[in-house]
Amino acid sequence: MNKLIGLFAISLLLTLSIGTAQSRLKVATLHPLVTDVARQVAGQHAEVVQLIDPHADPHHFQPTPKSLLRAKGARLYLASGKNLETYLGKLRSTLGSSSKVVEVGRTIPSQKISGRDSMFVCCPNHSHGSIDPHWWHRVSNMQKAARVIAKEYAMADPTNAAAYKANAAAYSKRLSALHSWIKREVSRIPRKNRVLSTAHAAFGYFCKEYGFKALPVMGLTAQQKTSATYQAQAITEIRKNGVKAVFPELRANPKSLQIISKEAGIKLGGTLIADGSPSYEKMMRSNVTKIVAALAN
Repeated sequence: MNKLIGLFAISLLLTLSIGTAQSRLKVATLHPLVTDVARQVAGQHAEVVQLIDPHADPHHFQPTPKSLLRAKGARLYLASGKNLETYLGKLRSTLGSSSKVVEVGRTIPSQKISGRDSMFVCCPNHSHGSIDPHWWHRVSNMQKAARVIAKEYAMADPTNAAAYKANAAAYSKRLSALHSWIKREVSRIPRKNRVLSTAHAAFGYFCKEYGFKALPVMGLTAQQKTSATYQAQAITEIRKNGVKAVFPELRANPKSLQIISKEAGIKLGGTLIADGSPSYEKMMRSNVTKIVAALAN
């Protein structure tokens, strides 16, 4: 008798767990950092399926039929927005009315790429006068993103709306601590040294938030080779602006940057992450630690 009761209890638990899994909100993500915040807000109440590799370059990513099959049943597709994912129109047509595509960065205040920086943008889609898509480099923008996602979750899954809101608030609190830490760390850098020279124009939001002048010094893509004339122009800019170090980026051409730093007689800083990382907080802490190490003295 006890054995039968035990078997019945196990069967009931399995049935309930299957029902719970089937009823959970399913979400697909199209940007590594959006994946991170999506999971922070979801907690245990939603399943987040990442369609892009955590370290992939979102500028050159497009979902494949195979990845879309993994996302089957997703009610929300979370994109970064600001014209970063050029395939969204096609994706919406493919999904039809079965799913909603949300551009998380859509309502976050934008910065535009200047004429000076247009030579050094991340990819050809982002040139002079267009919107800088790298909104996540300002911590307050990621806090806004958490609220946007919590609102979308709540509309899709009203039963767990309070939990999503609480998760977003808890994550935002952690990000406030991160912001305070960044300000303390940056304060160690003399103001005259606060020129952030990177490969591409990807850190504009960070620079505006934390009081740096942005000075990108390389070309459009990681594959692009720079000419001797181009390198000479970059060296002139570096010397004119009193740059103390130049920072490589993941997927940027390291050889050209090494030549530029050597010829300019400045340090080559630690490699920064501009786009893809499985953890937003770790990415920001890593970037800031390397920036401070190179520019504080």
